[in-house]
Amino acid sequence: ELDQMLQADKNEALKKALFCGDVSLIEELLNSGINIESGFQFGWTPLMCAASVADFAVVRLLLDRGANACFEIDKYTVLMAACTAHASEENILKTVELLLSRNADPNLTCRRQMTPLMYAARKGYPQVVALLVAHGSHINAQDENGYSALMWAAQHGHKSVIFKLLELGADKNLQTKDEKTAAELAKINKHSEIYSLLSLAANHLQGKYHETIKQEAIYKFLTAVPD
Repeated sequence: ELDQMLQADKNEALKKALFCGDVSLIEELLNSGINIESGFQFGWTPLMCAASVADFAVVRLLLDRGANACFEIDKYTVLMAACTAHASEENILKTVELLLSRNADPNLTCRRQMTPLMYAARKGYPQVVALLVAHGSHINAQDENGYSALMWAAQHGHKSVIFKLLELGADKNLQTKDEKTAAELAKINKHSEIYSLLSLAANHLQGKYHETIKQEAIYKFLTAVPD
């Protein structure tokens, strides 16, 4: 009966199936010849829709059927959509990991020069932040207003993201275009605990991290087997 459906009806059915996460119906619709890159509202593809709710099973199906993991519309990428998804961090993490494994670029920027890392930091997802940095996301990149991922996390009060970024070597002394540091942004937005953390503890944290790296390097040097 799917073969008898008009293209417009199939598109409508696909939209509903994506919304419900109905993997078998999506598969049936794809088998009936519907275009995997069909454009919905705002020109979003099925993959973009699935990524924006971090529906891992649907994202995997669409990628396996040839959907473009690097799709972008108006410089907004599938990876950015996944990093801002309304979903559990666990689902977002799995979805982001899958997209990265299919060569989605973590350093592309949107029209406001924001990276997926900044989006994840702004949303408050520490594990996603760590995953993106592990995949080469530039930790100190700054957007059009000079905001880094650390600054976005400070402005929105995400303490766990700040701990993670500092541990990974984020620079807390960067300034926005209007010369504000992450600590000052925390203060302005009344995140007093984060303000204290950034103005005091960050030095200690960063110091500890770099000290560990140094110790590891010395240990490797001392225990290296001569050629």
